[in-house]
Amino acid sequence: MVATGCAGTRALCPQEGGRPWSEVQSTHFRIQTNLSPEAAKTTALELEKYRRALLLAWGPDFDPPGTVEVILVRNQSELDEFTQGHAAGFAGTTERGPLMAMAGNGFVLDDSPDLRLQTHELAHYLSTFVLLRQPRWLAEGLAQYLETIHIKVSTNEVVLGRAHRWNLGYVREHGFLGLEDLWAWEQRGLQSQSEQQQYYASAWLWVHYLMNMYPERFEDFQVRLAHAEEPKRAFEASFKGVQDWESGIVPYATAGRASLLTMALPPVPQQVDVRPLAAADVHAIRATMYLRAPGALTREQRQENAKREVAQGLKEDPTSVNATILAAQLDEKAVSVDALRAVVKANPDNGRAWDLLAEHLGATSEEAMEVEGTRKRAAELLPNDARILNNLAWYYVQVQEPAKGLAAAQKAVSLAPGDSAVLDTHAALLFQLDRCPEALGMQRRALDMLHENASDAARAVLMQRLQKYQAKCGGTAATKP
Repeated sequence: MVATGCAGTRALCPQEGGRPWSEVQSTHFRIQTNLSPEAAKTTALELEKYRRALLLAWGPDFDPPGTVEVILVRNQSELDEFTQGHAAGFAGTTERGPLMAMAGNGFVLDDSPDLRLQTHELAHYLSTFVLLRQPRWLAEGLAQYLETIHIKVSTNEVVLGRAHRWNLGYVREHGFLGLEDLWAWEQRGLQSQSEQQQYYASAWLWVHYLMNMYPERFEDFQVRLAHAEEPKRAFEASFKGVQDWESGIVPYATAGRASLLTMALPPVPQQVDVRPLAAADVHAIRATMYLRAPGALTREQRQENAKREVAQGLKEDPTSVNATILAAQLDEKAVSVDALRAVVKANPDNGRAWDLLAEHLGATSEEAMEVEGTRKRAAELLPNDARILNNLAWYYVQVQEPAKGLAAAQKAVSLAPGDSAVLDTHAALLFQLDRCPEALGMQRRALDMLHENASDAARAVLMQRLQKYQAKCGGTAATKP
């Protein structure tokens, strides 16, 4: 059944009775929203503040590049259209990179959202710029450790290390898993909700325990991961010689003690730009929400809703880049090369339009000759877009000209060190160049960074490539990051 609802509780475009939409761009966030520009600006600056606070976990001077996409609807009722009431927000990735979706608190008056649910995903994203390899228990435990971050408004100070009340209550009532079980989390595949709760709570407890009781060794462990050492060996090296170090975790969980770290919040970027969004872009946003949001709708229902939104978007503007990209994702045969050429002609300075055209070229020998130039043009227009650079590098994997793709791949990795697709492409180029140790190390990093959002099928593809590299290079070959 197609989702329905009245205009008062739906995030519609103005032509359908909804409120005006705008795009709010701060230094590190791009927010698409139907909140008032003033409320959206406030949210952008709050996100910048939380980002800056989270970065303190790795030092006052740590400030990686990159922009996070955010979809922000006015209130929970508007979000419920897409989640059917199953989530107060969600995160994922699109062709533009990391995506977070959330609801504001306002019904009559605009109000910024509660950002506690977003700090977990921000922590995941930011940690990938430091910890180049991350076992799942560490990735999830650390993100939960950081999501309890608190900013004191009165003193402009950041407090790290507060106990996670829900997780602490869970492990006290239900117990927790040992670290050996958590090391095997990657191999567990799909899990029930109760199993996930046990693993997440246990991961938080172990990270909190090790960080508080063995701070120097835990710091050494993170330094080793920052140099892309194999996680299990890195852990064993960091905790070598410690006797009975696991025995203290039971009384630690019972006592719930923790050492808090308080630091001054560094200056936060204040630049914010606002522009209105066209109706076609709003329909593309709604389509994205249907496709990405968790909830009760089936995959078929979500695609039906998304296709309806995309069709309306293209009716509003047949050359809309955002709507055309989604139309191609929903049904690549529905978008012709001629239509894509028209989109590029109407948007000659839009790198994503050029990238989409490249994706569909190659059916004829004449088109195949255009692909390289089209990919390169997209990268020229968006030189700091990791996905666009990755697509250019993957083209050179496909035509087996690895030397040409290496620079683009290396830059893509520097911009998105936690993106498994980017790492996988770099590994493929290194393998074609017979740089076996580096290819193995990079492919293992790609597998590490899949974590909870990856399907078993995606994991299997990357594992097959790793096995292919091992068959040629030797499974015990020394690896490099």
